[in-house]
Amino acid sequence: MLQKIMLAADGSDASEPAVQQAFELAQAGRSPLKIVTVVDIFGAYYATPESIKFLQEEGHKLLVKLQDQGAGLGVPVETHLLETDVGGKRIGELIVAEAERLRADLIVLGSHGWRGVRQWVMGSVASEVCQSAHCSVLIARG
Repeated sequence: MLQKIMLAADGSDASEPAVQQAFELAQAGRSPLKIVTVVDIFGAYYATPESIKFLQEEGHKLLVKLQDQGAGLGVPVETHLLETDVGGKRIGELIVAEAERLRADLIVLGSHGWRGVRQWVMGSVASEVCQSAHCSVLIARG
């Protein structure tokens, strides 16, 4: 039985199926849901302090929205905003490290489904999480 489910969401259309599946699993198992989102400061390296603040605020808004969604479904939700940093860990590494810290039994996240050159250029958070996670990973697709 899954005791600790962690959802990694970014507010994109690709993450919406993961949000739905994570809430369904949490409801079915009467489990609390840990939700993380990552603000990619490193990806915004040339951004202004104002734009970074905007990204952080958007991350907090997403977490509040998901916390409210959990309340409406009767699912206890704990949220964490994570941030990349210049020379620090990548998004996938942060997600896996947080799952380890929380001792998650399952990580749920979405995937854009990119292949080939696009995946190579853009990277694949889902792929990185699958390859390095200590626990099971559910990749939800729309």
